[in-house]
Amino acid sequence: MKIMETAQSTIKYTPRTEGLWEIPGVIYQGETGTYRLFEEMTPTLNQDQLAELYTKEKQKGNHHPTDMPLVWAIATRAYELRDEDQSKTLQQFLRSGLRTFPNTLTRIIYNSSGEDRVIHNYGTSDEYSLQGDIVGSGGFVSELSDKTVLEKIIGTQDTQKINEISQYVNGTDTYLWRLNSKPKQKDERVARFDAIGGRLGLDCCRHPRDEGPAFRVLRVE
Repeated sequence: MKIMETAQSTIKYTPRTEGLWEIPGVIYQGETGTYRLFEEMTPTLNQDQLAELYTKEKQKGNHHPTDMPLVWAIATRAYELRDEDQSKTLQQFLRSGLRTFPNTLTRIIYNSSGEDRVIHNYGTSDEYSLQGDIVGSGGFVSELSDKTVLEKIIGTQDTQKINEISQYVNGTDTYLWRLNSKPKQKDERVARFDAIGGRLGLDCCRHPRDEGPAFRVLRVE
């Protein structure tokens, strides 16, 4: 039976639209590009599940989760463009997102001897890694004696600017959490943000099975 359409009975469908910010001039892995940051985060997933989601969505050209350095690069650019239109809404979203203990695709391999390893885009075709000493005392980044560890984790060791960005986004300075001594055997941990209390934490001690939402990004040019 055919259903007759009238002005009162016609069903209308509007495609769902999602809020996003398009941010130019983001520097990531030595390249400058424009990235979209989406207002809806991923479901609550562990890191292996995030890697699977990354692979599936990137193959389709869709937005996907990302690693610590790209999240920080986007926050950095948001701070640099803080006088632009829509900067306030972006600032508020970054603040609320960082307070959800967001998961990332950055993994730390703490080795029992020799150098440790930081793997970004873990478990994906875009995986890359950096070698170095990650073990050491935790603390506010301005007080660290070995600031090069920050470059391996978030892509910069400029602690003054790190804290400027942290103050802009979270109203606090940045704090590094990590293993304080070499483990007896290889110990794998996930690096996540941890914006609670009076600090914005770079938490390099989370268990790989721990779940959490993640920021979703897409490079558009």
